[in-house]
Amino acid sequence: MARNRCVLTLLLLLLLLLLLLLCTLGLVAATLPPPEERARQGAARHAHALRTTDPAGDLADLRPLGRMVGDAKVVGLGEATHSSHEFFTMKHRMLRYLVEEKGFRAFALETAWSTGLRLDAYVRTGDGDPRRIMREEFQDTYAWWNTKEYLALVEWIREWNNGHPRDQVRFLGDDFAYAGPELYDRVLRYAALHQPRLLPRLAELYRGLRPTTSSGTYMKEYLTSFM
Repeated sequence: MARNRCVLTLLLLLLLLLLLLLCTLGLVAATLPPPEERARQGAARHAHALRTTDPAGDLADLRPLGRMVGDAKVVGLGEATHSSHEFFTMKHRMLRYLVEEKGFRAFALETAWSTGLRLDAYVRTGDGDPRRIMREEFQDTYAWWNTKEYLALVEWIREWNNGHPRDQVRFLGDDFAYAGPELYDRVLRYAALHQPRLLPRLAELYRGLRPTTSSGTYMKEYLTSFM
């Protein structure tokens, strides 16, 4: 009997604790604001207001970004949608801050390595027409980069480099989906000059890889080849 009473008493205590916990959770839920309001309050506590997305605007409001970056060597900048004016101009503005205030000297874009070489030659030396380069290179899946906002970013890098010839910003393409034929040709020329015995083997390997069309046509043909 005594043992049964102990078990019953224990069960009652557990039930009371469970009821107390449920009541407490109910009170907490009742006092919490709606999710939208909690999100607004969280943003108000932690977000940093931006005065403008204009790339030429004052950079003082980006100082919190500088503290976040710290001594990092690589900073990733994305966007919720491609080709949106404000996202692209804000990326330009942040690049300007990172170059002027944090010492960054390279800008990498999700585009072909060969495209990056053409734009890098322009921003370093002024060689070529950036509008023509972008029109020829930014096709199909890269077409969202062919905008006046990105043209302004490229021209700003050129302006910086023109004023800082010994402290230039480089432009890189970091996507492997397409590499222009000039890259393959450059390797073959190097091999012919320095390692001629490798040239036949490289030419054989490159036969099915070296593009003979534009980036847009090349990627379309590549994707449909698996269907």
